Amino acid sequence: MQEEIVVAVEAAVGRAVRQAQTPWLDCENAGAYLGCAPGTLKTWRARGEGPPYHVINGKLVRYHRDELDAFVRGEVAR
Repeated sequence: MQEEIVVAVEAAVGRAVRQAQTPWLDCENAGAYLGCAPGTLKTWRARGEGPPYHVINGKLVRYHRDELDAFVRGEVAR
C-alpha cells in the first residue's frame, strides 16, 4: 500500500516537472492555469471562443502559455 502511494506521488511530481519545462499545456493544466474547468475550454472550442489552441496529430489539444496570458489580458480574439 505504501509503495503504491510512493509510486503515485513520484509519477505526479514527474508530470509536474515535465509540465513546468514546457510552455505547452494540456486541457487540464490550461484550465487550472486560467482558473476554469477543462470542460469550459472544450465548450469554448466548440463555440469558436476562448484562447487559441493547437491540435497535434489530429487529437491532442494543447494551449501555449503565452497565448493564454494574452487571452487573459484581452489581447486575443477568436
